[in-house]
Amino acid sequence: MCIRDRVNVYEALKKYKRISIIGMEKNVGKTTVLNFLIDKVGTKNILGITSIGRDGEDTDVVTSTSKPRIYIYPNTIIATARDCLRNCDITGEILYTTDFSTPMGNIVIVRAISAGYVDIAGPSYNSQIKDILSIMENFGVEISIVDGALSRKGSAVSDVTNATILSTGAALSLDMGHVIDETKTTVFLLNLPGLENDLLRERIEECFKTSRFAILYENGDIKRLENTTSLEATDEIKSCLGQDLKAIAIRGAVTQKFLETLVKNRQNFDKLELIIKDGTRVFADFITLKKIEACKIKIKVLYPINLLFITCNPRSPLGYEFPKQKFKQLLEENIKVDVIDVLGEEE
Repeated sequence: MCIRDRVNVYEALKKYKRISIIGMEKNVGKTTVLNFLIDKVGTKNILGITSIGRDGEDTDVVTSTSKPRIYIYPNTIIATARDCLRNCDITGEILYTTDFSTPMGNIVIVRAISAGYVDIAGPSYNSQIKDILSIMENFGVEISIVDGALSRKGSAVSDVTNATILSTGAALSLDMGHVIDETKTTVFLLNLPGLENDLLRERIEECFKTSRFAILYENGDIKRLENTTSLEATDEIKSCLGQDLKAIAIRGAVTQKFLETLVKNRQNFDKLELIIKDGTRVFADFITLKKIEACKIKIKVLYPINLLFITCNPRSPLGYEFPKQKFKQLLEENIKVDVIDVLGEEE
């Protein structure tokens, strides 16, 4: 398989030190994308590779379907669980052993002496991923790639990586229209604008150290909701809605039910900002998000995500396939981001 290189991928990526690949679903082509990036970038720079979760095995451990393996070149540095080393056919030098534990052993940093296939299983927490990336950079890595796992898009956050690639494809659904709609919603959320006021950002970050919610008023006052469940917060926030309310800052997830509550109470405010950590924290459909816009509610993020492009895979491991050109064309028409077909033919 190859990727149609309509955009100059190397030129697009070489300016970033830390890149994440996140998927809409398993088997949408992330490993194919990763292998392509290794070919494009890993032959020109010292590349570091790790994963949130596991990748690189020849059979998917969840769906039991075959998948491509990860092939790396000499001098590539990987961070993987110790037990995964027995599934690698490279000659490697262990550079560092961390105290980050996984079900497959502690994470180790390994430099490839020879080319070959590797099995990657990284830590599950963003804080550990950031530490891993720093360690690999201390050993000379120039560009790092983090391969995200199913339902874990947090590696895209700007305080973890500074550029992101989104993979979508037929594995998400039998319905091509549904795949396009879901991808459109995800792109909308990943592209949410950042908070421009640096001082306000610092105040909210300070609130988030102890509180899950903060109510911000026009006069500059902030009310913290400490040790509050989402249900309790919804009731309390409803009582705070008024003309003097400026914004609601939310540390955790923003649910569809919470957004629907704001829509139902829209008569209690003229305009409102929702301030969240990043666009991976919102769980709502596109119709609800459009209602939020219509109610003059703006969603802003503390950590914007730099989405570079989308890759699309028209094939599903379950045996069905979308019309390749039509799928790519409809994605491009609905989503104003560069789209690359992971199964494009050589030109």
